[in-house]
Amino acid sequence: MSTSASGNNNRTSSRRSAMPRKFKDRPEEDNTSTVISGTGVTLASKLRKRMLTDLNMNAIKGDSRRGTNTSTRDSSDKESQNNCSKKCKTMLEGTTSGVNQGVSNSLGLQIAGQKADFICNFENRKSDYVAKTSVPSIMNKSMNMFHLLYQKNYGMQISPKLKHTLTNPIVNQLSEFGLCRCATPFDRRTTAMEWHPSNPNVLAVGSKGGDIILWDSGTVNNDKFIGGDGAGGSIQAMKFWPWNNSFLCTASINGKLTLHDFEGRHGQILSDTMNCMDFWYCSLDVSSSHGAVLTGDNVGNILCLSEKGQKIWNKKLHKQKVTHVEFSPRESWLFCSASVDHTVRLWDIRMIKDNKSSLAVLQHSKGVNSAYFSLTNGCRLVTTDQHSDIKIFSAPEWRLERTILHPHRFFQHITPIKASWHPLQDLIVIGRYPDQNFPGYKSGERRTIDIIDSETGEIVTKLFDPSAPGIVSLNKFNHSGEALASGMGVNILLWNRKEVIAQKQERLKEKMTEFKSNALGIGNNDPSKKRTKNDKKTKTDSKTKLSTKMKNSSQKSNTKKK
Repeated sequence: MSTSASGNNNRTSSRRSAMPRKFKDRPEEDNTSTVISGTGVTLASKLRKRMLTDLNMNAIKGDSRRGTNTSTRDSSDKESQNNCSKKCKTMLEGTTSGVNQGVSNSLGLQIAGQKADFICNFENRKSDYVAKTSVPSIMNKSMNMFHLLYQKNYGMQISPKLKHTLTNPIVNQLSEFGLCRCATPFDRRTTAMEWHPSNPNVLAVGSKGGDIILWDSGTVNNDKFIGGDGAGGSIQAMKFWPWNNSFLCTASINGKLTLHDFEGRHGQILSDTMNCMDFWYCSLDVSSSHGAVLTGDNVGNILCLSEKGQKIWNKKLHKQKVTHVEFSPRESWLFCSASVDHTVRLWDIRMIKDNKSSLAVLQHSKGVNSAYFSLTNGCRLVTTDQHSDIKIFSAPEWRLERTILHPHRFFQHITPIKASWHPLQDLIVIGRYPDQNFPGYKSGERRTIDIIDSETGEIVTKLFDPSAPGIVSLNKFNHSGEALASGMGVNILLWNRKEVIAQKQERLKEKMTEFKSNALGIGNNDPSKKRTKNDKKTKTDSKTKLSTKMKNSSQKSNTKKK
């Protein structure tokens, strides 16, 4: 028994030692390697060797456990080897044949003159991923807004009809807008405006002369005014201070970045170029999350300050004047900058070294006046050039989504026309400057305010009033979208719904009469200040007493003279 057992062990050991020789003597197929980004990867050969060794070792273990004869074992080993090789060939041929068809040439993964055993399909996705979920047929045909929100949240495709149902109520509301109020507080044209972040009726407006007004459109005598420097003190940009809304930060041509206080206290100068003839500030934005203030100047520099006015960095990020800077409402670290050098650049404020560290560069054919992030989700960017192009870029790659032709050419003696967003839907508002050379021009074309749908690029409605026929350069909705402020020359226009206009006009008339009566001291209807009969009698009695005293004194003087 011992001899037989030792003989069996010797046979199994010799068989195991002989197994690698058989596989070494086998002619293997072409073990060429696929090259992916410059590195050779012998995927097929490794897979083949691993599969062959595993399958054969399992077969050997099964035979040894059964205790079969040597002759039957040798025949079974050969059959198992042949079966394993056939399985490996079929599996590898299936994987390579299914991938190689029309992919290797397009991806450039196959080496010239060699055969690739394994190719990975790294082809870019041609369309956005959409989750395929089971949606009831009723929801597909429905025009309900709740169904639209459900499909949008779950990544489903939204039909144009549903998008139209979402924007149509706002378009109908804007079509009912009319001119509510008009004010002319400046002797020079308006250059910047900003709505108050918490009060929907308060608007801050700056002029070319440096004057600033805090206009309360809901009342008559609640306006606040800060005088400017006159010529050479033009306000180029303004933002309410996020840490205290009673402060307003402005960037001016006088080379100063100033923090104004409407409570009557002295303002604070955050930065000064000390040479306003050569260097001045043209753009401004403030981030409360980062505690940073960004401002761009006329030579392409962007300055970053802390909330206390301390300099963080100052870098030349553009070749020419920086007309606009703005933080993204979605990502606090992202901001954009527009310039006269025909570019709009996007930056990460945490990773800025030089002008080559931009995340994206958006090219334009003309200089760019502004670049605003969408207020709905911050995933779109609308830019206005200095001739006739409105471009819309979409995140995350910031690819060009649509170019809208619109007449708004640049002219030296008017404020540059800028397009902005509606706060509730992706609707664009911009003033129109008719041009005879623009395609589609009609004689007698009005200088309207155009509302454009960003999905289609078409004008959905226009605002115009015969009493305000000038060129409207600046347009901004308040945060609720219920009112629109416009800058037309030296005038400030306020647009609202006609129903609201009638109510506001009645209130304003009452307040105007009260204001006039208080100024003149007549017509006071306060019951606490009404005169009574007793008050009138006492006053008449005092008057008679005074007259008698005067007469007596005059008689005494006459007697003394005599």
